[in-house]
Amino acid sequence: MKAEVLCVGTELILGDTINTNAAYICRKLAKLGINCFFHTAVGDNPQRIAHSIDLAIKRADLLIVTGGLGPTDDDITMQAIAEFFKAELVFNEQAYEKIKNFFASRNREVPQKARKQAFFPEGSEVITNPTGTAPGIAWDVQGKHIIVLPGVPDELYIMWETFVENYLGKFSEYFIEKKFLKFFGIPEGSLGEKIKDLMACENPTVAPLVSEGQTNIRIAAKAKTKHEAGILIDKMQNEILSRAGEYLWGYDEDTLEKVVGSLLVSKGLTVSAAESCTGGLISSRLTDTPGSSGYIKMNIVAYSNEAKINTLGINAGLIKTYGAVSKQVAAQMAQNVRELAGTDIGLGITGIAGPTGATPQKPVGLVYIGLSDRSRTEVHKVNINPGFGRKTVKHRASSYALNYLRLFIK
Repeated sequence: MKAEVLCVGTELILGDTINTNAAYICRKLAKLGINCFFHTAVGDNPQRIAHSIDLAIKRADLLIVTGGLGPTDDDITMQAIAEFFKAELVFNEQAYEKIKNFFASRNREVPQKARKQAFFPEGSEVITNPTGTAPGIAWDVQGKHIIVLPGVPDELYIMWETFVENYLGKFSEYFIEKKFLKFFGIPEGSLGEKIKDLMACENPTVAPLVSEGQTNIRIAAKAKTKHEAGILIDKMQNEILSRAGEYLWGYDEDTLEKVVGSLLVSKGLTVSAAESCTGGLISSRLTDTPGSSGYIKMNIVAYSNEAKINTLGINAGLIKTYGAVSKQVAAQMAQNVRELAGTDIGLGITGIAGPTGATPQKPVGLVYIGLSDRSRTEVHKVNINPGFGRKTVKHRASSYALNYLRLFIK
């Protein structure tokens, strides 16, 4: 089966709203083994919507339409679809009762215009919206399968999970399973060389993906059952890890901060951070994980030299001799914040985020990361490409710090 996704909304065309629905639907279709070769965005215009539908049903068996199901005058998707297929819009009393209950539960009067959301093409099946007022439809018409869903992502997601997934399951001839392996500390080119021959495989397929300074490998397998697809993925994963496993830090939805947090919890350790160039970004990422109060006691952003000296107790002579951006200062930042906070591990980071502040000896993107526990202190020097700008330097510096912290804990 071939599918196409059509997302309706002028805000998508103008770039005011990012079209996350298309990405979500395409991922879900891929898992069901349903091919999607096109997804289109169109504004709230009846002629252009009709033209887009016409194109889609000529090249697809399944059309999934999102957006334009609200109560306002520019929400015209259901009407446009009915007119295209020359079907009458029929009022659905049961759907309208649910809309009225939605407003009653919030102690609000039902707007007169909300009534239009209870009209559907004759012969279509209503898809209940558990969290909003815009129901959708599933409709077999003229030899095509049409699914219409609201454009609000959270509403679309739950309607997909509660209805569409099962509805489309009957059309699925095979399953596609994916797994993402996440690597850090190895450039994309170097990792690509290690798995070059594997990237030529057809099932499962192997593809490197670069994201925010780290490289992921996607393994995708197609099989009659999820179990069979999983076996194919596991076999390929083992082969990849035999070649590059030392750089692996996580899988799928893992984040560096989550992995670090899990390691700290499993070993019963606490950590504190003294940040300069990252300006609190490491602290923010570490505390994004629920339960982080169990291993974070105190972090300090010591941006100026005065703060480093007066708050962290950094030796002024070190800064004068070696500069604030140096391995000596990074080491003492890690040692001193650990002692101040009374934690098992201390992390210190100092660097030049740019675009100013560099010297011939210390370019933009130079970062020193110190790590210290009761028995040892180590410092890592990193040079980050400054071409992507200050925010990217800061983010990548925080990622390097978290990865070195991960290795230090292990």
